[in-house]
Amino acid sequence: MKIALVRPKVGFSLGGAENYTATVAQELASLGHEVVVVADYCNVSGVRHAKARIYGRGSIAKTLSFFLSARKVLAQEKFDIVYTTWRFFPADWVRLSDPLHAVWINLGYEGGAVALRKLRPRHRLILWLEQRSLVAARRIIANSKLVQRQVAEHYPEVASRVEVIYNGVDFERYNLEVRKFREEWRAKLGLGPKEIALLFAGSDWRRKGLPVVLSALEKLPETVKLVVAGGKKLGPKGRVHYLGMVREMEKLYGAADILVLPTRYDPFANVVLEALACGLPVVTTPENGASELIKDGINGSIVIYDPQLWAKEIQKLLKNLPSLEDCRESVKDFSWENHLQKLL
Repeated sequence: MKIALVRPKVGFSLGGAENYTATVAQELASLGHEVVVVADYCNVSGVRHAKARIYGRGSIAKTLSFFLSARKVLAQEKFDIVYTTWRFFPADWVRLSDPLHAVWINLGYEGGAVALRKLRPRHRLILWLEQRSLVAARRIIANSKLVQRQVAEHYPEVASRVEVIYNGVDFERYNLEVRKFREEWRAKLGLGPKEIALLFAGSDWRRKGLPVVLSALEKLPETVKLVVAGGKKLGPKGRVHYLGMVREMEKLYGAADILVLPTRYDPFANVVLEALACGLPVVTTPENGASELIKDGINGSIVIYDPQLWAKEIQKLLKNLPSLEDCRESVKDFSWENHLQKLL
């Protein structure tokens, strides 16, 4: 089949949705499909890149310019399937990879009443694109049951067309073998043999809940340290080591003891799947779609967004850490091969 994948930026080491789109592009191409990535930026080898330019300054201009550019590119040739992981129409398949804006806007990041925020041009545009893309698609794919429920709540007219297909993980990269890098990477981080390394991974520190982790850290023993991957590279700051962007995350998973992600909202945080594949237990919130993979005490735990509870839960988990094997076993069926079988 000739398949177009649509997203403004597609590539590895960019973000969860960008990485997902890049991986699917390569996997589809490896199966013999003709894959065309319609994007402003693409660093995926083995597929054709059809440039859809982003112009202007500000989010409104950039969003509209890509939307119109992508439509123009797609009109120039025929495709069997147009698959978008962005708020775009017309497309045959829509995957809800980004936070559902109808949910996100209620979280109140920008201050002011929700009703007033919805009147801002930027939000009105995104909500319009989101609604139109869902209505126009003949197939809607959510990456978690959480997102499936949210679509049913905010866009009931399309609820019957939403199916859940969880993300896949690269088991060749993320596996128990990463433990061989443990001593080397812990030495780089200045971690002693008896110290515990909590790992926080994410660039959007506020939405992903870094303030909660920092608050919980103050209530934990001095032997517990925090490593932050993503966001600003600030270096060591007391008990926290800010690494900035990390390209070899699998080695960092091997060095850490627990992944902590008290996100306020995440459709499906890929780092949860990657960490579990590497044998690393996970503590996250029910607002993370990937929490659907967590079995309390077996491969981690689920805690509401509360610093007091997080400190207690981390201490509880440290007393009886789940085994590497149990964590890895819990995600054994989440291969990209299985994902593609469900997708196609």
